[in-house]
Order: sequence, then C-alpha cells, then structure tokens
Amino acid sequence: MTFDSIDEDLLEREGEEPWELYHENSKTSRHERRSAFALPPSDASVVRVMKRLRTVKPYRDRPKIPLPTELPSAEKSLDEVMVGRTTARVFGPGEIGFEQLAKVLYMGYGLIRDNAGTPYPRPFRAVPSGGALYPLEIYLHATRVRGLSPGLYHYDPEDETLDVLRPRDESAAIAGCMIQRDLAADAAAILLVSAIFLRSTFKYGDRGYRFVLLEAGHVCQNATLSAQEMGLATAPVGGYLDRDLDRHLGFDGLTESVVYVLLIGQPAHGAAPRQGEPDDATVQ
Repeated sequence: MTFDSIDEDLLEREGEEPWELYHENSKTSRHERRSAFALPPSDASVVRVMKRLRTVKPYRDRPKIPLPTELPSAEKSLDEVMVGRTTARVFGPGEIGFEQLAKVLYMGYGLIRDNAGTPYPRPFRAVPSGGALYPLEIYLHATRVRGLSPGLYHYDPEDETLDVLRPRDESAAIAGCMIQRDLAADAAAILLVSAIFLRSTFKYGDRGYRFVLLEAGHVCQNATLSAQEMGLATAPVGGYLDRDLDRHLGFDGLTESVVYVLLIGQPAHGAAPRQGEPDDATVQ
C-alpha cells in the first residue's frame, strides 16, 4: 500500500472517527451551550462557581506529612536542562531524596503567588491553567524515597504537605496498570496526575476538556525538567490501563480520572534503549 492510497483511505473515512467529532464539538463558538451556562458566563458568574468548588481535594481524615521547605538550588541553566532532557528506558536501583521529590512537586503544581487584589479566589500555580481554574490533582506513590516511607500519597500544595492515603508499598499493583510494567516497577516514585473535569468544564464546556489535558502536559514538563536538573531520570507515561488505574485510586473514571503519569528514579548510566524503541519518546 502506498502513502497516497493511505491518504485516500483516511479521507474516505473523514468524520467517522470519535476524535474528529470531539475536536469539532470542542471548538470555541459564540453560540456554544455550556454544561453550567447557556452562553459564555460573566466573570461574576465564574467567580461564584469557583468559590463553591474545592481548590484542592480534601483528605481531612488522613495524616499529613510536611514537605521539606529547604529545596535543592538549581545548578544548571534552563537551556542546559531543556536540550538535555531525555526519556528514561530503565532506572537505576538507588533512592531519590525527599527534598528532591518536594521540589518536583512544587515546580510541577505548587502555589507560587496569591491572587490578592482580584475577585478570583484561587492562588496561582507553577503552570498556566485555562481560566486559572487548576482542575488537576497530584497523587504520588513512593517506593524508594529517602526520608519517606513507601506508600500512596496525595499532594496538598496549599498546606505544603502529603496526605497519607495508604502507607504500604503498592508499586506492583500500580505497575500492573501500566503497559510497560517493568519500567514502572523500577521507578523510585510515580506521579499520578488526575483531573476533576468539572473545575474546567463548568466554564468552558467541551473545550474545558482540552484545557485539562494541556495543563497536565505543562505539569509533567515542569516536573520532568526539575527532576532532570537534579540529575534524576524521568519517563512520561501515556500508556496505562485507565479503568484499572482509576479503580486502584478510587476514582469513578468520569468525574475524576488519571490523565498522565510520570515515573521518576535514579538514572541507569550507560543503559541503551530497548530494542525497537526510539531513544526519546513518551512511554506507552
């Protein structure tokens, strides 16, 4: 089959694929109906809803662990880190530091300044967000983090703490939800980025779903660059079994669902990519 015939086949099927329908339906329109508003809402209406929605998912009945406040200083320039970024295909066996992990979380989705002097109730974070609505939550599974016991945690950027959800090693169960299980099983820590879609879609309708995914990319890129500046290895993961991973975290998969995963660990120096794989790509 030639490339021309492939193109012709794709053109004949145009409009039949779900992603095409979604892309068309999520385009911004002056007359689009929203889930919460018939037409694009006023700023005052948005603020009223924002004040009713939680800014961070609460786990009030769980113990909290303060995150380190003394974070490692950067020793490399942004240019060096960006051009040197790679995707790990294997991880070394060592631990990562709790303070390193705290910096990754802060640079990924931490609060960087307040919103004083404006009517909007949410402080700004380290990434751009559609309408500054911040629909994401960060969960963490620690396996080999020096100073932090193995277990499942939730990041609370407002308190600068970790909520202790399940204080036990669940790395095998989480790795079992991944397409590349061995790589996940070898990671020292796993960041699980979930989305509470209503925080974005109440204002933007279907377009808000696009914004959620864009924001998850910003978070993982920030976290990746921060980790790699400190000499850690990372692998952004898009290949996971959605329903299995959501079920493991207790999500219904509709109002909240995992949208991105980031593996973090020590580099395995001199390790070659697995046969048949590019040496730098999002892990499937």
